[in-house]
Amino acid sequence: MQNPIQSEESTAEEELLNRWTKQFLASGARLREATESYESLGFEVHLKPAQAKDLACSECQPPQPSATLEGWYVIYTRRKQERDSSPTEEDELW
Repeated sequence: MQNPIQSEESTAEEELLNRWTKQFLASGARLREATESYESLGFEVHLKPAQAKDLACSECQPPQPSATLEGWYVIYTRRKQERDSSPTEEDELW
């Protein structure tokens, strides 16, 4: 039987990934640097507090996968929504 809390977390993560692209975990200066870089490239940035389950290495995870990693965030990005959705010359290049 699946844990209802895990199911809710999975659904929330799926909904987030439908609208945003998950990039990576960062903290401190790297977090600020990455956020500023993505924003300067025309992306919206969403930060979500990182949890142990977000670590790629299963050996690095504390006993509780839902434990928040203090000071660490998962960076999500998406293109900024333009008021005029018609393609620009730059869009046509890509």
